Amino acid sequence: MAISDLGQFCQQFHAFLGEKPDMARLIDSGGSMLSELMSQKEWFGDILRRILFDREFSESQKAGIWPNEITLHRNPDRSFQVICYIWGPYLSDTVHDHGSWGIIGSFTSPIGERKYRRLDDGKREGYAELEEISSTVLQPGEVTSVLPLNKGIHRMENRSDDVAITINVYGRSIRKGFIQFFYPEDKAVARVYPPKPLKEALAIRAAGTLRASWSEDLLKKVLSSDLPDPIRKEGEYSLARLKSSL
Repeated sequence: MAISDLGQFCQQFHAFLGEKPDMARLIDSGGSMLSELMSQKEWFGDILRRILFDREFSESQKAGIWPNEITLHRNPDRSFQVICYIWGPYLSDTVHDHGSWGIIGSFTSPIGERKYRRLDDGKREGYAELEEISSTVLQPGEVTSVLPLNKGIHRMENRSDDVAITINVYGRSIRKGFIQFFYPEDKAVARVYPPKPLKEALAIRAAGTLRASWSEDLLKKVLSSDLPDPIRKEGEYSLARLKSSL
């Protein structure tokens, strides 16, 4: 059945995942399905109308790491989600990894992608050495893909003075709660969170940095709390740094 709108795409993609394709087939066939969706433009007008005039749709949007991110579909079984990114002129993101596989499609204007290989073993906190392995430009209708964690480090960039749109499909996350930003020139890496967890992580880091009389007790309380695992992990890092500085 031909794909002419988002609903048809999501229905067919869900059925496709039910066949349990291997990763090569998932990326190849899934990419073809996404390209077919992007060949149609009428359905996206409804998305823009919902963004502008549908309060319920707007309020359903969770604050994510990226400000240009709009969630179009989150499958009830959480097997995949469809996200739109609207890129202003010359807008680029930070080099980053992913918690899941992803298929990324250029919907309107050309958009650039740089892929990286991680060279270090990841054991040194805050350190990462990357090598750029490709730099390409996706034309409208073309797709690229990413894999989870160190196998999917890349950067997207709108290299023109026009607005660009990408339609991205992401699978079930194998690492929830954060992604990592990489700074190749500084050989540095940092965990990055959505707004609410970010505030919690920053509070924990501040407690460790202040080295106050109450810092250790507060960080220990974090470790025994019901805060999400990545946030408690921040407590472990901060407590270890605090103890090493005493």
